[in-house]
Amino acid sequence: MLTRILAPACALLLCACAAREVTPVAMAQPGDDALSCEAIHQQIADNSLAEAKYIKQDKAVADANVAKQVAGVIPIAGIAISASTDLSNVEQIQARALADRNERLTQLAKQKGCPT
Repeated sequence: MLTRILAPACALLLCACAAREVTPVAMAQPGDDALSCEAIHQQIADNSLAEAKYIKQDKAVADANVAKQVAGVIPIAGIAISASTDLSNVEQIQARALADRNERLTQLAKQKGCPT
């Protein structure tokens, strides 16, 4: 009886984690060519801060996933705990997108002759 309830619940939790939607920042954006050197440098700084935040969050998610996998050895409850593992890599995707955006902005700054 418990397995009939627990198995679908675990499957639902796993699907919910894996289905987190990601909308990363675009590498090139409309209006990039019109940005001033100051605006480019400000965006690079803002993106670097956000990237560091995502990397920190990704580390926390990875640590939590390890803890959930270790707790997975607990009979019955361990299945539910293991099923809540975050498999989405949202933070990694966001951080990589911001790094790519910064590369694009750095290239644009060089093209415009902006001071470094």
